[in-house]
Amino acid sequence: MELAKINDYLSKLEGFADIEHIAADKFDVSGSILIKFNGDVGSKDNGEIELEFYGVESMCLSFRIFSPVKLEIVNDLAAQILDSNYIENDLNFYQLTDDSGSKWWIYAKEIKAKLLPVFYG
Repeated sequence: MELAKINDYLSKLEGFADIEHIAADKFDVSGSILIKFNGDVGSKDNGEIELEFYGVESMCLSFRIFSPVKLEIVNDLAAQILDSNYIENDLNFYQLTDDSGSKWWIYAKEIKAKLLPVFYG
């Protein structure tokens, strides 16, 4: 899914985003992170979305993020935050800016988005 479409979903969801799962691969010295973005079920809500980051090398995250969230790829920022020994050409620096203006980041190989249906309880 394109970044613009992911941001379109993230901009409409209000509520919390929670880290659902973190897995570490000891052999590859990387891991994966699954974040579920919950939202109010209203007229402008298209459902919830899960973002899974693969090949995670480094991160700075809260276990709960306040939605709506904006996701950006800002690879030039990686060199300012990480030591040059940690910079790799095949990774992206994903920055999440939450509703309060806090900035969180994940340095990973790729991201996959999964749309979840609107739940009416």
